[in-house]
Amino acid sequence: MLLKLLIIGALLYAIYRFFGGRILADKRDSIDSNDNSQDSETLVECSECSTYVVKKDAIYYRGKWYCSQECLSKA
Repeated sequence: MLLKLLIIGALLYAIYRFFGGRILADKRDSIDSNDNSQDSETLVECSECSTYVVKKDAIYYRGKWYCSQECLSKA
């Protein structure tokens, strides 16, 4: 019985090492990639004046990005 447990443990460890120990890390990376912190740092170009503004500060209207309410009203 003890020999079976040692063999199973060795096989599980070998499988874990084969995948580089990344079985749990891949799940954490995919969770972190869904975080909005990277999305808020993305720059978008204003459709009216062609300046770049941070996405979280931009205004999205009818499929276009605007840097301010002033540029939106000009469009």
